[in-house]
Amino acid sequence: MPPPLRVGIISAAWGAKAHLPAWRSLDGIEVTAICTSRPETAAKAAADYGVARAFHDFREMAADPDIDIVDCGTRPPLRYDMVMAALGAGKHVYNGIPFAKDLSDARAMTDAWRKAGTVAVVDAFMQAVPAMVQMKAMVDAGWLGEVFGADIAFEVPLFSAAQTNVPGYVWFADPANGASAGRNLGSHMLHLLVHFFGPVASVTADQSLALRAWPLDGETIRPAVPDRASLLLRHASGLPTRLEANWGKIGGEGFRFSVWGSKGRLEARAPVFPMAHDTRLFGTRDAALGTAAMDEIMVEADYRAVAGCHAVAERPETGLFALASIFAAMRDAINGEGMAAPDFAQGLHVQEVVEAAVRASDERRWVDIQA
Repeated sequence: MPPPLRVGIISAAWGAKAHLPAWRSLDGIEVTAICTSRPETAAKAAADYGVARAFHDFREMAADPDIDIVDCGTRPPLRYDMVMAALGAGKHVYNGIPFAKDLSDARAMTDAWRKAGTVAVVDAFMQAVPAMVQMKAMVDAGWLGEVFGADIAFEVPLFSAAQTNVPGYVWFADPANGASAGRNLGSHMLHLLVHFFGPVASVTADQSLALRAWPLDGETIRPAVPDRASLLLRHASGLPTRLEANWGKIGGEGFRFSVWGSKGRLEARAPVFPMAHDTRLFGTRDAALGTAAMDEIMVEADYRAVAGCHAVAERPETGLFALASIFAAMRDAINGEGMAAPDFAQGLHVQEVVEAAVRASDERRWVDIQA
């Protein structure tokens, strides 16, 4: 058995609350370090979460020979330097979503990854949610017959005129952070579409800002990025798909991913962000015209377990099982077993689609994605 892989996490927020327990659920992994921007917060985070070592300079963490994997948290402009430092030191890297603030950073990180020859993975863990894993297996096995198309939507009231429901994410308001509904919510969904149906060849889009003020603790945040995005996509295979992202929709239906074909339809649903415990799968093979009834399809036990992982799919911790599944594949790939996904190549392609969608919306036309 290979020695444990040692993980250093940059972030005492999402990284510590969600990523840390997911890493700790795996055999063959030790979380040995945590990094924040100041010595006192780093020391407190290490004490609070029982991590042996505290760093307040990500460059020192990246250069440390006793760390194998660097898990990069925080917003895209800050993550770029973290990722580049880790790859430059020959580390394996886990990088958040959105992948980058712009296409230039995305290309530079992907080039650095290829030069490093290490394992580098993107935080698009929707594709590891058990209902989604089973759904893809059913599509690949021909349950739908010939696939005709897919719709995917993520519509939730993260922000409204009455209140800001996610105060920790007010950085979404600033375009300098590489944020927007299409870049944040949309990137997660684009990763899922690419995972299911392959690369995107062309896109057209409409993106706009509706809610121009977010109330927060007696102040007003003035967002300067689109809060909704509608994308029409044509995959390289010729398959058409459609994407809707909206973070200001009051009473939004949450997440829906529907795929249909010559024999029927499958749909995954979640009340907010798809998690292992609350994402349900539905399907129909009733070809009668006008029939919309969808029966629930139970997710099989094999899709709720991962080798060497002690996370429980039915437990409601945020993202725990799906994150652990992605981490487990990364661990195995580092140890020479299988492939890690979604990798930086997929991250770059999704970034290319995101940027093309912005251009398509601005120029009111279809934009091709460079192969």
